[in-house]
Amino acid sequence: MKRYVFALSLAAATALGCINVSDNNPSLLLIVAPILDSVFVGDTLPPRDVYLRDVNGVHHPPGAVTWSISPTLVATIDASGRVAGKSKGTAVVLATVSGATSAALVLVSRPLELTPLLDTIFLMPGDTITVPVAIVQKNPVATTLQFDPSPNPSVYTIDANGLVTAQATGGPDVYRMHVSDGTNTVSDSGVIAVMSLTDTLGNGKFYMTAFGTAIRHQSGGALALNYARLSGRLAFRLTDTLAIADSLDERVIITLPDSLLPVQVPGAFEIDSISPQEATSTISSVNPVCNPKRPWAFFGSLLPTPGIVAYSHGTPSDAVAGSLSITQYAPAVGGGAIISGRYLFRAQRLDLYGDPLGLETIRGTFVAPLRERHSTCQG
Repeated sequence: MKRYVFALSLAAATALGCINVSDNNPSLLLIVAPILDSVFVGDTLPPRDVYLRDVNGVHHPPGAVTWSISPTLVATIDASGRVAGKSKGTAVVLATVSGATSAALVLVSRPLELTPLLDTIFLMPGDTITVPVAIVQKNPVATTLQFDPSPNPSVYTIDANGLVTAQATGGPDVYRMHVSDGTNTVSDSGVIAVMSLTDTLGNGKFYMTAFGTAIRHQSGGALALNYARLSGRLAFRLTDTLAIADSLDERVIITLPDSLLPVQVPGAFEIDSISPQEATSTISSVNPVCNPKRPWAFFGSLLPTPGIVAYSHGTPSDAVAGSLSITQYAPAVGGGAIISGRYLFRAQRLDLYGDPLGLETIRGTFVAPLRERHSTCQG
């Protein structure tokens, strides 16, 4: 059930790939491609391409290459660089040339894989959600997916297709699911927590996942604001943040140009694309926080160094990157409200901007206090 952050993300692999091969010629960089690949257990991959790239982008032969891989329980590599999948997991391939090392990642899957796309789901009583899952198959045959009944139906119920209905405050309680292709059967699980906040004094809770060249499964505090823009009108911002002893900071921020009102709930709001230049602008007329022109989102992580920054990003044919859904709006004691909902959007990593490998898919559920603040963008 518990999943951990990759110890070496693509950012780290890319950093290793940008090591000078020779002090006598510092303009040559050692490159391994592709730096992200996948293989099923029992299958093999051909050797990665290895070359030296100069400042003009010209490729040069690297000479002798020494290969290694870790951990060898997940995959092995021979002297020619061929990778063999051994067990489910992630392996780091290292190519060494003249003392310089460049890295690539290989994801190893079983012939049938079942992954919950939200290991933890936060809901308010009365909320419903269908558990999102991913099924990966080596052979494209029909599969059967089924969920076990709830172990605590007074807190939540779930049908065989994964439709969850939150009943009352409680949990976290486990949900279990199984998929079969007639030959293989794979099981996995997650948890569901049902929350009932009464006031806006503290933070709520969120759980988010990021899938792409960086993978995250994180939970932390959630807070929503209707805040004053420079014009005096109110905008909306949801902030989901995990911070541990100042050493780890995962953050999802979703901004809407207008405040969230109870008449809009339940409702879904598009999340649009935003460029890095616009997202970081300090010019008042285009400041995306104090003068948001459209809804947008941000995903960031401090680890691994130098960290990950990603902004909501659509496709070449569609600027819409995803959506924020608000499922409930309940007045809180002392003013404000408690809201619940979920989000799903695409984000492009800043360090891989323009590269398809930089695309992340961000999902999350939350229960959060909604406060009104008039000092955010006022002098």
